[in-house]
Amino acid sequence: MRYSAPDKARLAVLGTYSEYDIIKNGKDVWTWSSKDNAATHRTVTAEPESTPSATPTTPEEAANRVLKALEPTTTVTSDSAVEVAGRPAYELVLDPNDSNTLIDQVRIAIDGDTKLPLRVQVFGTGNKIVFEVAYTSVDFTRPDDSEFVFNPPPGAKVTEVQPSATPNAQDRKQAEEARKATKIIGSGWTAVRITKIDDLTNSQTDQQLKAFLDKLQSVHGSWGSGRLLAGTAFSAVWTDDGRLGVGAVRPDVIYQALSR
Repeated sequence: MRYSAPDKARLAVLGTYSEYDIIKNGKDVWTWSSKDNAATHRTVTAEPESTPSATPTTPEEAANRVLKALEPTTTVTSDSAVEVAGRPAYELVLDPNDSNTLIDQVRIAIDGDTKLPLRVQVFGTGNKIVFEVAYTSVDFTRPDDSEFVFNPPPGAKVTEVQPSATPNAQDRKQAEEARKATKIIGSGWTAVRITKIDDLTNSQTDQQLKAFLDKLQSVHGSWGSGRLLAGTAFSAVWTDDGRLGVGAVRPDVIYQALSR
C-alpha cells in the first residue's frame, strides 16, 4: 500500500501470478487486473458517504471501530513496549467490563513515534485471537506523485464508469428501505444488529443459504423460532420470520433483543 494524501493512495493485492490494483489520484480512480488485462476508470465528482466494510482492512480502521465502542463499561490500560513491523510500539489494552460480550480483550499497538496504529488484535472466548490486522512493514517516507499515475498498458480493456453526481430516486428509496429494515438494540460491546431479511425463495444462492441454515442448531423462545450460529466472538440468529440478529454477545442476549 502507498499513501501520500487522502486523494493519493494505491493498494496492490498480489496473487501467485497476478496483481490487482486500486489507485486514487485526485479525482481519478482506477482499478487494474493484470490477470484479466483489464482496467476501470471513474471520475469522482463528489466525496461519497463512507460506509465501513464488514471487515476492517487496515489497523487504523480497526482501531477507530474499537475505540467507538468505548464506554464506562471498558477498562483501558497500557502494556509494556512491543515491536510491530520492525518499529517500537506500545499497546493500549481494552478490557470490556460487561460479562454479556464474547470479547475478552482488544489490544491496539501504537507506533511510538508517529502514534499510528500498527496492529489490532481481538481476543474472544478463551482468550483466543479471533481477529487480527497488522502491518508487516512500514516506511513513512512520502511516496513520489508518479507512483499514483496509472496508464493502462497497450491492449488492455478499459471500461469507463460514468459518474453519478447524486443518487436517483430508486437509490434513495432502496437506501431508506435498508435503513428502516435495520435496528440496533443496546450499545457498545453488547449492541445487537437486527435486520429484516427477504424470504429465501428467489434464487439458487438463496436455496444454498437455506440449506446451510437448516444444518444449524434449532432454537426457539418468546421471540419465535429460528437457527443459531454460535462462534467464539459472536452469535447470530436467523429467525423463521425473516430476521437476522447478530452481535458479539451470548445467544441469550440476541434472544432478548429479538423479543423487543
